[in-house]
Amino acid sequence: MFKKKILKIAIPFLSFIVKNRRIKIDESRGDVLVNLGCGLRCLPHWINIDGSLTAFLGLKRFNFINKLLYKLAGSSAHYSFKEFNNIIKNNKLYFYDLRRGAPFFDESVDVIYASHFLEHLAKNEAKKFIQECRRILKKNGLIRLAVPDLDIAFKMYQKGKVEEMLDSFFYTSDAYDFHMHKYNYNFQTLKKLLEEINFSQIKKQSYQKGECPDINFLDVYPDHSLYIEAKK
Repeated sequence: MFKKKILKIAIPFLSFIVKNRRIKIDESRGDVLVNLGCGLRCLPHWINIDGSLTAFLGLKRFNFINKLLYKLAGSSAHYSFKEFNNIIKNNKLYFYDLRRGAPFFDESVDVIYASHFLEHLAKNEAKKFIQECRRILKKNGLIRLAVPDLDIAFKMYQKGKVEEMLDSFFYTSDAYDFHMHKYNYNFQTLKKLLEEINFSQIKKQSYQKGECPDINFLDVYPDHSLYIEAKK
């Protein structure tokens, strides 16, 4: 309960502080790769964006601050402190509340990856997020989205796996409201959303298959995910 109160106050406050942030990009290093709503699934040559306290307060030098974050963020359930600390120190991890937009200038990004983020947004928030993705992508830029596949949820229900389906697709959280799933998609509904925002070449992909770089590392949850790629 204490943790939830801290997050409820801290995240909106910190989000307001950096609401006008625009991340500087060094295009001399090749394609600009952006991982939105990354959690701790980061790579050094990507720009990793997340709306967590870890992304805002994680420090490159002082381990004692990161130890406090480690306990507060609940990452101990998935990472050792050494892993957690190395991720913070060795990656470009930035804090931004993506419900406010994307912290990049128009047509400045080559590739966008967003895995199991969209379902945490309300339907109207998701549309704004996809619009922002199109805004920041260069012409012919690529977006890859991964979300829980509602068609798989229906199949699980038909097989009698009701509780497992509910826990996976209609997830709730006592720790922080943003962790909850607020909307779900199948290929048809997500394709329609992308088409409405003028994306093209929309393709259903599979686990660790597609045009997006580094998906052998980035793709997770192979058993219940929908993977989709599109071009601006």
